[in-house]
Amino acid sequence: MIQAGIIAVVVVSLAFAWRNSRRGAGVTRIEAFRTRMKVIFLVLVMCSLCSKAIIHICRHFNPPPPSIIGP
Repeated sequence: MIQAGIIAVVVVSLAFAWRNSRRGAGVTRIEAFRTRMKVIFLVLVMCSLCSKAIIHICRHFNPPPPSIIGP
């Protein structure tokens, strides 16, 4: 699951890069900035999903000790 997401982000990033390289010199600075921001946003989303998955797996296999109730 996680590996498929990482592969999807890489493919989308490469698609953005390929599309912009095919446009040639017609790319403005604002378009290039927007494309970079989209790629950075996708990477940040994937990093947050992966870190949440890692934390969930660690907590699943290493549960905290039960709390002591009473005197």
